[in-house]
Amino acid sequence: MLNEKLLNLQKKEIELLRLRTKIKELENKKREVEKSIDELREKIACARRKLEEKRKELKELKDFIKYKELRIEELKKQKESAKNREEYKQILRMIAKNEDEIIKTRQKIAGVEAEIETLEEAYLKVKEQLEPRIEKLKEELADIDSEIRSLLRKEEKLKEEVEEIKSAVPSEELEKFERLKEKFNGLVFSDISTGACEGCGMTYSPAELKELKKNLEPGKTKCPYCGRFIYERGKAG
Repeated sequence: MLNEKLLNLQKKEIELLRLRTKIKELENKKREVEKSIDELREKIACARRKLEEKRKELKELKDFIKYKELRIEELKKQKESAKNREEYKQILRMIAKNEDEIIKTRQKIAGVEAEIETLEEAYLKVKEQLEPRIEKLKEELADIDSEIRSLLRKEEKLKEEVEEIKSAVPSEELEKFERLKEKFNGLVFSDISTGACEGCGMTYSPAELKELKKNLEPGKTKCPYCGRFIYERGKAG
């Protein structure tokens, strides 16, 4: 059962699995970095929106004063052509009311202008603090993208190598190998060079290891604990 082709196939498939795991980890990391960038950008955008909303409020207040000033001019003209004293007084009251609204609005404008100044400082501070962090994260993102592209190229190459090996293995052996892969969680052949089974992790006693190595027949000898086919690195048949 054990030959160099199948052992190489196992190694390539394990390498492919590890590579795909690494790609997945990088893709997850990429999403985390993208999320961090979005969150930082949103903080800057939030500070900008608050500033823009307050500027809009200031403009509306100034437009309101302009409207009231025009209204006062209209009322003054009406006052000149008032038909009676009561109408004249009514127009004067309306003028006074509009002037009072202008005074109150100007007082409010002073407060809004102070708020705008504070918000401008806050916006500039947020930009100054967060934009360098965003740039650093973008550089990290570019590095991750580059690494992912490199690993994807390696993945394609490994897939081709796996298919090439499979095509060179008799179908009966390949089918048996695939069945054993399911049974042994992908590791059919286990290296015992370190004194332990690579598959189950069981460490052999010196006597066990000596006996296993003495009678080792690649493709036939099995781990006494997990049943995987065992071999010694550099001595696979």
